[in-house]
Formats: sequence, C-alpha cells, structure tokens
Amino acid sequence: MIARRIALIATLVLALPAVAQSQARTYSVKKDASSLTYKLKHKLHEVVGKAPPSDGKARLLPDGTLQVAVRANVKDFDSGNANRDAHMLETTDAARFPIIDFKGVATGVKPPTSFPAKVPVKVKGQLTFHGVKKTVEIPMTVLFKSEKEAVAEGSFDISLDAYNVNRPSLLMVKVDDVLVLEPKLVFEVEGT
Repeated sequence: MIARRIALIATLVLALPAVAQSQARTYSVKKDASSLTYKLKHKLHEVVGKAPPSDGKARLLPDGTLQVAVRANVKDFDSGNANRDAHMLETTDAARFPIIDFKGVATGVKPPTSFPAKVPVKVKGQLTFHGVKKTVEIPMTVLFKSEKEAVAEGSFDISLDAYNVNRPSLLMVKVDDVLVLEPKLVFEVEGT
C-alpha cells in the first residue's frame, strides 16, 4: 500500500511540468528592464535612440503559438541630443502619430525543460508607425531564464520611405532610408 502511494506521488510530481506546459502562460513586459532602440545612418554619423516600451504582453499557448503585442511612445525615444530628438519628433509627426505599435505571432515555440535556455523565434506581424501599418518578420532569440522570466532580443530593418516619413537631413543630405529597430524585451509571467 505504501509503495503504491509513493509511486502515485512520484507520478504526480513528474507530471507537473507537463501540466504546467499544457496551460497558456501570459507574460508582461518589465518596462524598466526593457528597451527599444533605433539606429539611423547619415554620411557623417550614426544616430541611436532608445526608449522603454509603454506596454507589452506575450502569451504562449500550449500548441506552441506565441502572441506578442508591444507599444512605445515616440516622444520617449532619447538619442542623447535634445535638438536631434525634437527634430525627430517633428519629422515623425509625433503629435499626430504618438505610438509605435507591434502585434505579431510565432509558431512552434517550445518552452525548454531546463533553464537557462535559448530558443530562436521568427515573429510575423504588423508594425504601425507614422500612421502606416506594414507586415514585418522579426528574427528573435528568446532566453528563458526560468519558468517565470524570458528575455527576447532581435533586430530588423524598416524603410522610412515605406512608412511615409520625410527623412531628416543634415547639411542637405538625408539620412539613409533604412531604420534599424532592436527590441530587447524582458518578460515575466503575470502574477509573480
């Protein structure tokens, strides 16, 4: 009788990780630990601006579907140069289009069974910037630090012209059309 109880308890303990993985997990972005970085190139220099996300959620479903939504305020991007940042706010019509918004999905995402572990992910979705919505694909690496915390990092390019942004210029030379976006998002399971 005791052997049966021990076997039953052992079976339940071993089954817990499978049960936990069979339920959807919802993560919230840790704003103070996360950043969204843009990089612009001009013939004379490179501009780098950084902002914390204003909001972010991720949901990992039992079938391996990862849903992500992240937003940032255009006014929060800081390049370390107040004049340049004011010009960027004017160039991007931040008063009319104050938010950069991304909503996307990845499939086949399998959470690891041991930690830490890196998982490559391709997130496909819609990026809304300057009032224009475009489809983008973002290659990312998700570092699962534990069952409760994950860090997602990636890099992708967008065309300023495609988003109808009148590219800023210096000495009558416009910045390159390519804007590099680099998200670094720290997520933790809600309720922890």
